[in-house]
Amino acid sequence: MQKKNGNYEKTILILAALLAFGAVGYTIYDSQSLSDRLALKTVAPKSNMNPPPTDGVKMILQRLQEKVTWVSPVINGKPVPLNKSVLLLQKGDQLFDLQVADPVLRPPMTNEYLVKNDLPSIESPNIGDLDPDNDGFNNLEEFEQKTDPRDAASHPPVTQKLFLKSRITHDYIIKLNSSSPPYQVQRMKPDPKASKFVSPGDEFGFDRTGPARFKALEFAQKTDKNPTTGLETDVSELKCLDISTKREFVLIKGKETNLADYEAEFEFRIGTPEVRKVREGETFQIPGLGVTFKVLSIEENQATIVPVDGTQTKGEPLTVKKG
Repeated sequence: MQKKNGNYEKTILILAALLAFGAVGYTIYDSQSLSDRLALKTVAPKSNMNPPPTDGVKMILQRLQEKVTWVSPVINGKPVPLNKSVLLLQKGDQLFDLQVADPVLRPPMTNEYLVKNDLPSIESPNIGDLDPDNDGFNNLEEFEQKTDPRDAASHPPVTQKLFLKSRITHDYIIKLNSSSPPYQVQRMKPDPKASKFVSPGDEFGFDRTGPARFKALEFAQKTDKNPTTGLETDVSELKCLDISTKREFVLIKGKETNLADYEAEFEFRIGTPEVRKVREGETFQIPGLGVTFKVLSIEENQATIVPVDGTQTKGEPLTVKKG
């Protein structure tokens, strides 16, 4: 135990000696630079203002007096103010400057149209389908019609939102059954079948109630010879008038004639879509517009309508496309 205490004391003495040698070395090193720190610095007298180099001052004054001409960039032939930012958008790997015409960011809409009307969501690929003024017409439709896409009172004709969904056919088939007076005319469709015996000048119909729909005009006795057999066929004709449409038609003996009338199924697509079914010759109104239209004709892929006031037309016929 005594031996271990002796070794511990020796270690402490060695460490103390090393610390003493280090302190002495630092004192000697510090004393060598003491004279430099104690030396007095030379101070310029008060009469000496020690002015800066005159060449540098002259150069600065000369630069301040120079007139600099700022040149504005020119876009579309007009200078752009230097304090105006330029709207740049990136589509794919290409940058688009909307202050210039080309390249076009959202064709067919022009860059000028997008900026001039301050359209929201310019960066959106479907900006043409948006309707910022909620008038039922999107930005592309208003661009095509040159209307204001930010003003609900400015929009294309509402008839552009009218479409023909389908044409409904109502068959009306009649046939001439005889060639001796009075002439038998039979209704084949719609059911029930019915017959009338008429002479030229007679007005007739197949419904028990309501006014007569047809008028017999004149009869012509005709035959047709078969070139193969030489036999003659009775093809006599009875010319008639459809009183409701003021259209003339000819019935040929033994041949069915379809006097079908058509019904248009229209759909108006602003807000909640509304459907109207209107027969040819009838009138209807577009919701909220307050204008009456008459259906002039209904074809498979389009219908023709015209605005009317009572029995008088008020404008040019319009074509309603199927869609």
